[in-house]
Amino acid sequence: ATEKTATKKVVKTTDVNSIQANTAVITRNKVGSVVTPATERKENMPNVRVLLGSRSSDATVTSTANMVVLNSGNGQVSTISANRGTSIGVRGGKIAVNGKAIDSVVTLKPANGDAPFLFEGKGYRGGLTLRANNGTMMVINSVPLEDYLYGVVPQEVVPSWPAAALEAQAVAARTYALHTMEQNKGKFYDVSNSTDHQVYSGVSGESQATTNAVNKTKGVVMLYDQRPINALFHSDGGGYTEDSVNVWGSDVPYLKGVKDFSTGTSTSNWTVTTSRQALESKLNAASKGVGKLKSIQLTPLGKPGQQTSDRGVSGRIKSATFIGTSGKTTVDGDALRSILGLKSTLFDFYVNHNPAKGTGKAYHSFTGKNDTIYIKGHGWGHGLGMSQWGAAEMAKRANPGDINYYQTILRHYYSGITLKKMY
Repeated sequence: ATEKTATKKVVKTTDVNSIQANTAVITRNKVGSVVTPATERKENMPNVRVLLGSRSSDATVTSTANMVVLNSGNGQVSTISANRGTSIGVRGGKIAVNGKAIDSVVTLKPANGDAPFLFEGKGYRGGLTLRANNGTMMVINSVPLEDYLYGVVPQEVVPSWPAAALEAQAVAARTYALHTMEQNKGKFYDVSNSTDHQVYSGVSGESQATTNAVNKTKGVVMLYDQRPINALFHSDGGGYTEDSVNVWGSDVPYLKGVKDFSTGTSTSNWTVTTSRQALESKLNAASKGVGKLKSIQLTPLGKPGQQTSDRGVSGRIKSATFIGTSGKTTVDGDALRSILGLKSTLFDFYVNHNPAKGTGKAYHSFTGKNDTIYIKGHGWGHGLGMSQWGAAEMAKRANPGDINYYQTILRHYYSGITLKKMY
């Protein structure tokens, strides 16, 4: 089954109070203990290759410890003294260190493996591999997986969230990284440092609360059929997450729609107001114009859990048909979200009826005059896998004595998974 990359958009906000207190009962999943191998071996922890970027200009690397310079065959070429700024760049298809061309691939490693280094003033753990590539230099941070997570988890969640939510995110991020590493084995790098994969900021992005969450769950991974899952997550499920088949067109058994407990007001519920003319203009710009709009064919948004031909199990739009004076066109949900610039595909149209003041009933017919269109929606992101604000709300309601509640969160959002400590 083909899978398209889904951007894991996250809301970066410190307003944790927007997770409203809620007394609703959470259905507790039966949580077994994490399956642990008979022997734990530290050497099983893999390194992840993170693309920090590509550049044609020279850059500076500094380390508090001595650094060794290795060629493409991992042979040591030289040593760089501690606290000395070292210039790296591209010279005639080779990587040059302090102006001296060495090889097409060069790696700089602190002699003391635990000493962070600075690349262009930003701190990273592990080592730095530089690869000459058509006149540019690919900059790749090869870093132990747990150290990588220290720089990822605080970028993907709010560090002041309850510990169980941070721990759930740590396991999801670790699993996602391992899944992506399997897919990219033959490539020059495993993941980028952006939302294309997971946001990674190295040492400078670390937070004590999230580091604790990574350490608490060290080596714990989600498996399905004994393989690390594609542990997608998104900011807010808007009340219900979605089946992968309704987003990707392929059925991934552990990515099924479930109730979401998020109550983050700015992310769970939102309204956009526009005009018929503006909507027509956006459809025209996307080559989906139908002239003057007359109506929209779309099942009104109902209660989640009831799939229709044009909406998924959560209510997310799979497709909507616009009817106008020059014909009709059907637009899929993802394309419509992009055309309209919305937070998710979980929404409905209310023509000339403000949903904040009305019955909540959708209105899909235009008068042809100065029509005002209210678009009321829920959630933020693709709706697959774990809702981050939902995980935070679940964690907030957990029994204080349940030290492994992160497992309950993960088993809720990822169907039929096994949790295993891999190292």
